Amino acid sequence: MPAGPGEVAITQSVLRAFNPVSWFHQRGIHRVLARLLPVLPDVSRCLFMTFTINPELFDSPKTAFSTARSKLRRVFFRLRKGVMWEGKCYRVDAPYCVKVEFHQNGWAHFHVVFLTRSFVPGELITHLWDLGRTDVRRINDRKFHYLLKYVTKGGDLPEWVRGFNRLRVWQATKGFYREIPTVEEAEKTPGPKRLFRKRSKCTLGERLERWSRTAVLKTGDEFRQIICHAPFADLFADLIFSVAVDRRYLGNGQILINDTKDILPWILPNPLAMQ
Repeated sequence: MPAGPGEVAITQSVLRAFNPVSWFHQRGIHRVLARLLPVLPDVSRCLFMTFTINPELFDSPKTAFSTARSKLRRVFFRLRKGVMWEGKCYRVDAPYCVKVEFHQNGWAHFHVVFLTRSFVPGELITHLWDLGRTDVRRINDRKFHYLLKYVTKGGDLPEWVRGFNRLRVWQATKGFYREIPTVEEAEKTPGPKRLFRKRSKCTLGERLERWSRTAVLKTGDEFRQIICHAPFADLFADLIFSVAVDRRYLGNGQILINDTKDILPWILPNPLAMQ
């Protein structure tokens, strides 16, 4: 029988939440890292710096972020040229990466890893930064990979960040990524330039809202995006009991869809009205 108005023709399928490749999505960030980790270098004992911002110096976290990014570039420029400190010249001219994180109060801080084992006094970095506290130490691969897992540990992106169309929270300079040793590995590993998509016209907040209401329907080898009438997580919480009673819950957030009526509660606010 053909599908009626508002219905989706279904054979046997599997429904799950949409998981985008994005730094700003709690699960999607793991898809970003799956592409990034194979090309990251060994950072054991490398120079690791953290730059925080003193909120008393700014009227808003957004203004502070813009100022801090510009100041950070000037700090790196001075380090490349060499800075005299207590009678000695300290110079850091090595590839580096910058990772941005946001505190739960919306203020940003910056993690930086230089591919060098040179020593730089913490007092010198604090002097150059002059916008808040800094921390200078060594890092290892385990800690490095851990700090990549979050943009905000609370999960919620600050409201002022949600208004951006695009915001770069990860950046690596030329020479930071390791070379792929074989053609076979290069073919299997997407390069760093493929981590980011083209600039979007909608804001981060709008994308997060759209993603929250999007599900993926897998039928055989085919995948389709399904727009839910409410956030998938909310619907999952409301519908999981009945799904489990029907023995259609497959675990790991996956729902078995046997026919049209099984998907109606996800796409229609009042599925009984269509029956």
